[in-house]
Amino acid sequence: MAQWSYKTSRHTLAEMPAGAERVFACDDKGHCLVHDLQGKKMGALEDILNEEGKKGWELVQCHYHATELFCLWKKQEEQEKKS
Repeated sequence: MAQWSYKTSRHTLAEMPAGAERVFACDDKGHCLVHDLQGKKMGALEDILNEEGKKGWELVQCHYHATELFCLWKKQEEQEKKS
């Protein structure tokens, strides 16, 4: 049976190129959407995803909250072979 490790990461809008604050739109109930990702903004989000992917982490969920992007990641643990 597969075993998983989990981790979280937070990314502030300050880490993204200028103007990234317009990438997210939230309603009064706290539901947020990512929109109008173009050019540098798209690249900044892709950089975050690719950086963790290179380390073997798979994105489970990503949510915007206040001025941060909160991500949950998982990675399958190496299992020792029984002989």
